[in-house]
Amino acid sequence: MTTEQPLYHDMTVKPSGMVDHLSDAQWAKLAPLLVQHKHYAPGNVVSRRGDLLNHSLLLLDGLIARSVPRGQRARSTFVALQFPGEFVDLHAFPLKRLDHDVVSLTDTRVATVSHDTLHELLNGDVELARKLWLMTLVDASIHRHWVMRNSAMRALARVANFLCEFDARMTAAYGVERQSLPFSLRQTDIADATGLTSVHVSRTLRELREHGCCSVTGGKLLIHDRNGLHKVGMFEAAYLYMPEPEAVI
Repeated sequence: MTTEQPLYHDMTVKPSGMVDHLSDAQWAKLAPLLVQHKHYAPGNVVSRRGDLLNHSLLLLDGLIARSVPRGQRARSTFVALQFPGEFVDLHAFPLKRLDHDVVSLTDTRVATVSHDTLHELLNGDVELARKLWLMTLVDASIHRHWVMRNSAMRALARVANFLCEFDARMTAAYGVERQSLPFSLRQTDIADATGLTSVHVSRTLRELREHGCCSVTGGKLLIHDRNGLHKVGMFEAAYLYMPEPEAVI
């Protein structure tokens, strides 16, 4: 079920996450355009591949997957996850139709911006257009990493690397590093994101727990040894292009 919600985020305050690539002045221009807020329950299809889209979404809370169906009865493959403070489908601004489904994995809240309004704004602000382009390039960088991870890494390293990325991007969304993170993903979700079976994911999560790296329990990801988890997952965060703090002049 999808519902429109009253204004529950103070949009004058820039969220944490990938939108930190925008300066405060750029956010002040964009924020008033994010006028319609919607809520999606877990498992809702936000948009289907091939749909004609006239708006894009900024994720405010929850997790969203970009998903490609494998067949009429087969499970889908996750080709990307989006975290709070990230545009979900900014690619739809120039493309108009996406080649994948957009699906909410948790209770999710988004703000929408119409493409016509965005087009008018960006025509008068080349630097803001470059920043939004940058964010789509970061999505592409993450996608390339997923291709490498799911084709070249063994199962234990693959799941560990996925959890490292989850930790890093949630840290960006919260604006602070935590040892305990909300983790609503199911083992089937991790399997769909890593190209493994649920049984294989269960085995690797047990190994990571036994290694003292992390554990997934009670809807939380508990980081026991972040450095150890990074070592197992061969994780280097450069491909995420995390935003730099805005310079004070």
